[in-house]
Amino acid sequence: MNPSSESIARAAECLLAGELVGLPTETVYGLAARGDVESAVDKIFAAKNRPRTNPLILHVACTADAMSLFADDLSPVVRDRIKRLDPYWPGPLTLIGPRHHSILDYVTAGGDTVAVRVPDHPVALALLRQLATVAGKPIPIAAPSANPSNYVSPTTASHVAEGLGAHVAMILDGGPCRVGLESTILFLGTETTPARVLRSGGISVEQLSETLGGPVLGPDPKPVSEHSHRDPSVVASPGQFAKHYSPRTPVILLAKPDSKEREFPCADSTAPPRLSRVLRIVFGPVENAIPDGISDVWSFSPDGRLETAASELYATLRKADAGQFDLIEIVPCTESGLGVAIMDRLRRASRQG
Repeated sequence: MNPSSESIARAAECLLAGELVGLPTETVYGLAARGDVESAVDKIFAAKNRPRTNPLILHVACTADAMSLFADDLSPVVRDRIKRLDPYWPGPLTLIGPRHHSILDYVTAGGDTVAVRVPDHPVALALLRQLATVAGKPIPIAAPSANPSNYVSPTTASHVAEGLGAHVAMILDGGPCRVGLESTILFLGTETTPARVLRSGGISVEQLSETLGGPVLGPDPKPVSEHSHRDPSVVASPGQFAKHYSPRTPVILLAKPDSKEREFPCADSTAPPRLSRVLRIVFGPVENAIPDGISDVWSFSPDGRLETAASELYATLRKADAGQFDLIEIVPCTESGLGVAIMDRLRRASRQG
């Protein structure tokens, strides 16, 4: 779907007035606010019930606009890395580097770095350009996923309406999100340290390493507690909390694809719960026979493609969370390529606190 130019113009006026707008991107739908006004950004945290220790990503229309959000004195090494990564924009890659002095503390959670990306969606780009036209200068859009904090991310306009419809001035309907997973987040590193992936996404560590011509570190395996005080030495990035992307219905992961052993959501769990309505979700085709103790079997990707699984992941979890099941049991996929990001989301979805 393509919203009319009138709808995009109205959305731009809403943002300039400090209101929130539901915005489609190629990854997930965003809860958009102008990122240069504290009162507008604060509405994001209030609507989502999002901790203010969880920073936001600023969305811009082009690389030149992105560069204006980074510090003026970027090192030659960091500038070179940004230049090498430019082919990924527009696209599902967020870069984190030293912030410009004009960036709001609300956006960065008080940190010294800022997260920036150029979305690859015609509606998002049209809105950013319309904002710049009306304001007479580029206006960055802060836009985390448009859902209550920790719940499953939205990939359709109806998902936004269900969760945050009362908090937005309008929702731009751009159809289902093409990628379906949040962007890869890459900390650009420093003159003496390599770049590091802070959140897995559709662009892998291996791809980024090849592009940069050097090592790229992977994500820290230890998740951050939402209630803990962030170590000031750790680069602030969205998507780091242990519990995230979570349905209300409990989620349990099987230990491996061909096993019935479960990865329990709570460390002190000693036995699977005795529940009568259990949904199993798999990757690939669904077998005709439903296993004993399972009420139904669904698939994230009947065609067996991880790209399909990524784009359908959140919509499937939301459908499973409609109240018809007591437990969602998930058979994992292979953890390579896009599977790394998919399993990251599912592990966070299965945590209970």
